[in-house]
Amino acid sequence: MDACRQILMIFQIVVLAYLGGNAIYLLFFAVCGRFKPGPKQNSFIRFRHITIILTAFKEDEIIDNVIKSALQQDYPEEMVQLHLVADSFKDKTLERLRSFPLKLIVADFTESTKVRSLNLALEYLPPETEIVVVLDADNIMESDFLRKLNLRLESGAKVIQCHRVAKNVNTPFALLDAISEEANNNIFRQGHVAVGLASALIGSAMAFGSDVFRKYIPQLQAIGGFDKELELKLLSAGIFIDYLPDAYVLDEKVQSSKIFYNQRKRWMRSQLYYFGRDFFPSLRALITEGNINYFDKTLQFSLLPRVLLLGLLLMVNFLDLFIHNPGFDRIWLAAFSAAVIAILISTPGQYFRKETIKAILYLPVAFFLMFSILFRMRKANRHFIHTEHHIQSL
Repeated sequence: MDACRQILMIFQIVVLAYLGGNAIYLLFFAVCGRFKPGPKQNSFIRFRHITIILTAFKEDEIIDNVIKSALQQDYPEEMVQLHLVADSFKDKTLERLRSFPLKLIVADFTESTKVRSLNLALEYLPPETEIVVVLDADNIMESDFLRKLNLRLESGAKVIQCHRVAKNVNTPFALLDAISEEANNNIFRQGHVAVGLASALIGSAMAFGSDVFRKYIPQLQAIGGFDKELELKLLSAGIFIDYLPDAYVLDEKVQSSKIFYNQRKRWMRSQLYYFGRDFFPSLRALITEGNINYFDKTLQFSLLPRVLLLGLLLMVNFLDLFIHNPGFDRIWLAAFSAAVIAILISTPGQYFRKETIKAILYLPVAFFLMFSILFRMRKANRHFIHTEHHIQSL
């Protein structure tokens, strides 16, 4: 009996270390994100030539409004080019798109991936381009987005993640997704940059110096989670990823449990894959080169999704009500409280409203969907999983 108790005690300590470590990590950077450093004031010198790469897969319904938005930037017209990689579009849509002032790049891959679309776009990148902006087919930039981006480049940044915000909160899942996005922005972007660490990439609303883009995009091979592969390559090479919180890009949030499930399955599988692949190389880089950004990135990939973390911590605390667990009950409660506080700190004020309370009722559904993914991830990163978009205008 004593041996069983010791085994259970060791198991509990290991699980507590992992889940509690997750909560502490989130809380630390959530707090750091709220102590925002002053904006980097750069003096305007010149307008740089910018190429916007818009990658789209079967987005016939929404693409027109996105293009119109991209063409309405408050930036010298002669200094901007819009390239659209239209993958698997209908012929009538392609014919209509040819009327827009953009470079239409028609793609019909045997197996479509974001990496293949970006590499195809790279073949048409103008030699005068200094900045490359990568957008998804549902992204809409604010009108002065390029001006803000151009000004930040005066600081010498080579890679910038911009602030992606929700385009829609029309369903409970969309609202939960919007809050999750802002939590990620505060914890993994603003919070990290505030203490001198690199921001995380999202996959769109990203800007690159053209030399970095030309060098690293051809090195990518990812089917899913290309942004994770890209940031690992950048950080392992010592390239800092900056964050521009006041340059906004609207992004469509998932509206149903089916889309939520497919999207999260892709994310979780790619995260687990890159953690296993890069943890030990990043640890070696930390010890031999002092490369903390590369190592911190692999630590991020070891974190549980917040819905899973909250659900598991809540379950453990509930079990503690019925199991005599001296010494551990308060620690488990502290871990759960830390995770909750981290999310509350990272949630913008506009989301503290009655609609959010209704959306919270869907968290158990989200938890069980995420939990089921743990047993179905094996093939999630081997095939392209498309996230459907439906919002045509604001």
